[in-house]
Amino acid sequence: MTTNKLAIFDWNGTLLADTRMAWIASNECLKFYGAEPISYEKQLETFDFPIIHYYKRNGIDVDTVLRTKEEANEIFQNSYNALAKNARTRRGARKLLGWLQENNVDCIILSNYVVERIEAQLERLNIRNYFSYVSANTCNGTSILNATNKLERLSDFMIKRGYQPQNAFIIGDSKEEPDIGRHMGVTSIGITGGCINERRLRAAKPDHVISALPETIDILKEKWAL
Repeated sequence: MTTNKLAIFDWNGTLLADTRMAWIASNECLKFYGAEPISYEKQLETFDFPIIHYYKRNGIDVDTVLRTKEEANEIFQNSYNALAKNARTRRGARKLLGWLQENNVDCIILSNYVVERIEAQLERLNIRNYFSYVSANTCNGTSILNATNKLERLSDFMIKRGYQPQNAFIIGDSKEEPDIGRHMGVTSIGITGGCINERRLRAAKPDHVISALPETIDILKEKWAL
C-alpha cells in the first residue's frame, strides 16, 4: 500500500472546455437519425452515460441506434474533432494542477474518451507532465453506447498501485463520478458547467459541488490538511 494522495480527473467537460462542441456534434448525429436539433439546454437535460439513454430521451429508436452505431460514431467524431482541435482547458485548470503537483498529489485521467486523442490534447495544451497515467478507451468511441467501464478500470488501477480510498478524490461533470465515489469510498467532486445541468449534477449527490476547478484546493486543504 502507498500513502500517496491521488487525484482522479474526468477529461471532457471537466479539464477540457468542450461541452458546447460535443453538443454541436451530437446534433449532427440526431440529424443523421432524422431528428430535429436540440437546444443546448435540452442537451444538458438529456445527456447521459451510457449514450444509448441520450438517444432514447431524444426520440431515437434504440434498435436503430444499435444497428447504425458505427456510422453515427463516425459522424460524431468527425464533427467533434474538427471543433475540439483548438479547445482550451477549463478556467483554473493549470492553477489546480500546479497546486496538486506542488503538494505531491498524484494525478490521473479517467475518461470514457479515447486514449490517443486525450494524449494528443494533453501534449498540445502542454499539461501532459501533470499526469502519471491516462485511463480511457482504446476503441473508436462506440463502446460507451451501451455501457461504461470507468469503475472497473479505476478499481483495478487503485488496487494494483496500492492507493487507499481515503487518500483519493474523483472530480467530474457527470453523474458517473459521484456513483464511482460511493462505490469505492472515494471523495467525489462535481463541477458545474459540463455535460449535464446543475440540477442533475446536484441530484447525483457528489460530496462537493464546485463551479471552478481551483475551488478544489480549499476542499483538499481541509480534507488532507495540505
